[in-house]
Amino acid sequence: MTRPRRTVVPTETLLRAARNAAERLTHLSRDPQVRHDAAQVAEAMARLLTSIRRAGRPPRSQ
Repeated sequence: MTRPRRTVVPTETLLRAARNAAERLTHLSRDPQVRHDAAQVAEAMARLLTSIRRAGRPPRSQ
């Protein structure tokens, strides 16, 4: 019997899912501190995703 292969999920996909979850918390939570912290996390994740995308691009030629 073979073992099932481990699912591989790209980093960008995981970060996008985490950002989406944090964004949902900013709208769904009743606690204002949770909403505030979730908004900060969502913003940080968005910046991180942008940095990752930029790092993957070749340098611009002049």
